[in-house]
Amino acid sequence: MDKALRDELRKATQSIRELLEKEFSEQLEGDFDILRDGRILPEPGPHLSAAQRVVREKLVAAVEHKQANGLSPGDAVSAYLREAAFTALNRFVALKMLEARGLVQECISRGDESTGFKEFSALAPGLVQLPDKGYRLYVETLFDEIGQEVRVLFDRRDVASLLWPRRPTLLLLLEQLNGSELKSVWAGDETIGWVYQYFNSHEERESIKREKRVPETGREISLRSQYFTPDHIVRLLLDNTLGRIWYEGRAGKTQIAEQCIHMLQPKEHETFSRTPKDP
Repeated sequence: MDKALRDELRKATQSIRELLEKEFSEQLEGDFDILRDGRILPEPGPHLSAAQRVVREKLVAAVEHKQANGLSPGDAVSAYLREAAFTALNRFVALKMLEARGLVQECISRGDESTGFKEFSALAPGLVQLPDKGYRLYVETLFDEIGQEVRVLFDRRDVASLLWPRRPTLLLLLEQLNGSELKSVWAGDETIGWVYQYFNSHEERESIKREKRVPETGREISLRSQYFTPDHIVRLLLDNTLGRIWYEGRAGKTQIAEQCIHMLQPKEHETFSRTPKDP
């Protein structure tokens, strides 16, 4: 992936992060009475359904858990919003990449017009009665199915996945993921790694470096160290560790050096000239 394409992916990642954090903040305040400054109203509002009251209990517990770990009330809410946006973004990106590889039916590229959702709807015609015609249920069904094999990313028991973007926000999210400038990135193996890195902005990284010489929290450590390792660096490391061990263990009598194209080749007379001594 060249720099121009990475820049487009970076801009989209930062834009979607901002979009999701704003959306989830509005939901916390408007629906669940959890204010951005960390204040939490003691009782749920009468506007909440029984199911929403359960969600609120889990949200309150998640924020209070972060406070118990030393964050201020406002920082605890901000941390939850950041985690919720990160989780949602990575799941949609992962589905987009799976779709590009033909591992799932079309589900993201055309939103609720996708062929996978149309087939899903045909099996359950009652879904049309739902406000979004069942698209959220469909996508979460995909999460559950894939989560049986990739639980870390798709496990919906994670409190970071309690919120779901409302339709206007969801449409904007899908529009950005499906933009023509990003069309070529989804088949690349490194895409989700770059998204992982670009979620934290350059400004955030520089700010924490200026303010804290020594990181004190997990967030501060991640801002300093959450970088994606490109494929060619990974190969360089593997070729000169595991590849090197195998090469030397076989005394050079192996074809692995031809496969490990990044292996630093030793000079023959320096490496394998010695023979074991007789006991």
